[in-house]
Amino acid sequence: MPDSLNALLPHRPPMLWIDALTRCTETEATATACFTPDHFAMTDGSVSEVTLIECVSQTVAAAAGHRARPGAKSNRLGSGMLVAVSNFRIESSPPLGRTLQIEVREIKRFGLMLLVSGLISCEGRNLASGELTLYA
Repeated sequence: MPDSLNALLPHRPPMLWIDALTRCTETEATATACFTPDHFAMTDGSVSEVTLIECVSQTVAAAAGHRARPGAKSNRLGSGMLVAVSNFRIESSPPLGRTLQIEVREIKRFGLMLLVSGLISCEGRNLASGELTLYA
């Protein structure tokens, strides 16, 4: 996708944790991320659970930014906020230096409230999954 993350998200390094938005439809999106030992998001030598949740949240935000760009069907872009995390399970810690795939899918929207499911995988192996409620 040609959009720069800087044009899609308010986040800037070191708080920008996804590397690219690779796919975006009206209800789904995919992004990538890669963590190295010196990355700001590392805690005690590994990627924390909070970091994985934030990667899902940033993927949702990047998709909203992509959908709101000039000429897109939706031009709804505002400030967003993570409201709740539900049933988020970490199956295994992400490997360092490998590309993670972050997939999000809209489950339900009620006004400005959005419920999404997220899945993080690496090389075909599921690492984490759960649901986020966002004010978007």
